[in-house]
Amino acid sequence: MGVDKLPEIRALSEVVEPHVSGSRLLNYHTSSLTKPGDNYGSVLLAIHARLQKSNGESFEEQLVAKVPPIDPKYWQFFQPEQTCLTENAVYKILAPALATLQDEAGVPDESQFKGFPRFYGCRESLESNSSKVDQNAVLVLENLRSSGYVSGQRLKAFDLAHTLLALKYMAEFHALSLALRILRPEVFREQVRPFFKKFDWHAEAPEWKSVMKAETLEDIRRATNNDSRLVARMKELSDQFFEFLAAAPDRPDGPFTSIIHCDFWINNIMFRYGPTGTPVELKIIDFQTAQYDSVVHDIISFLLSSVDTAILEVEFEHMLEAYYEAFERCLRRVGAKLEVHTFKEFRLEVKRVAYIQVPHAIFMTRFILADSALIGDSEAEERPKLTDVLKNTGSERISRKLSQILNLAEKFDILY
Repeated sequence: MGVDKLPEIRALSEVVEPHVSGSRLLNYHTSSLTKPGDNYGSVLLAIHARLQKSNGESFEEQLVAKVPPIDPKYWQFFQPEQTCLTENAVYKILAPALATLQDEAGVPDESQFKGFPRFYGCRESLESNSSKVDQNAVLVLENLRSSGYVSGQRLKAFDLAHTLLALKYMAEFHALSLALRILRPEVFREQVRPFFKKFDWHAEAPEWKSVMKAETLEDIRRATNNDSRLVARMKELSDQFFEFLAAAPDRPDGPFTSIIHCDFWINNIMFRYGPTGTPVELKIIDFQTAQYDSVVHDIISFLLSSVDTAILEVEFEHMLEAYYEAFERCLRRVGAKLEVHTFKEFRLEVKRVAYIQVPHAIFMTRFILADSALIGDSEAEERPKLTDVLKNTGSERISRKLSQILNLAEKFDILY
């Protein structure tokens, strides 16, 4: 079977050296970080780097380089000219601004948000004066696996402990970004906000969007025994979801409008565990589609797509309360608590927004629960085609999950 050639990273030292305290990159070697099918929007490379301090002492770092997709079809679908700029801005601009905000508020280091991987530099192009993303774009971060973090498993939905920890970190990310808007409006407006404008990440590949919609409706028919009411509602919601993605106007400022991840699910969260096996810390990755919108989009798509449905059925309200408490606590900690951020207003926001994310969770289920053979869980598999994943219908596992999502959406009044 064919093996994809690893992309070359040119002039890596120029990217990394400004972020290693005066050390010099001596040499490095790369290897593929992900299995085929794990990631379509970019290529991830593990970097074993050897560096030298100014005193001559050498040391090693385990890094990850993220470069745009090589295949032109995936470039068209995932739009790196937008997504690379957005993700780079998270590490280069937003993360430092949030750290400064917490420092100035007197938040002790041990209580500060620690949800970002360590940043080792980025670029959009080898042309230093260009902000146009090309094939030489790269983002370099710490290798979280080498730092003791473990990826979520697609086929193992989160239990309560993982869910509550993820909601805490999500809430702090949202709250700090919102607090930056409130407390440092000029910094937010001029330095941060321009990178998180709304964009339609399906706009350049309408034929794939059509496949997703048509195949998902087939899934819904199977999952509901062709319940005409639910099939009609999901067709309506699918149309509304893609209209929401394509809507040009940005969301107006609101009490729960912030920088949101927009792709917060199992694959984009990595946990570190304590001695007893309990998750104690996590890192959030893959910010390519981050935008400025209601925090509820992240909450609902995450809960419906990535959390064990039996637990969600019992703990849904508890989970919303846990998110809100972490959100409000974080706002208070940096001095940004306003009267409009009440739990009552938060629940109204959930009711206003949540239904849009039901089809998103259903679309994601096809990727999360795809058959292992289809997406190449075996190291020997060739890279599968994204169109094969989009057309992956008929799985009993997928049908069962879709039925559960729809039942929960109806039970918690978020289907309409």
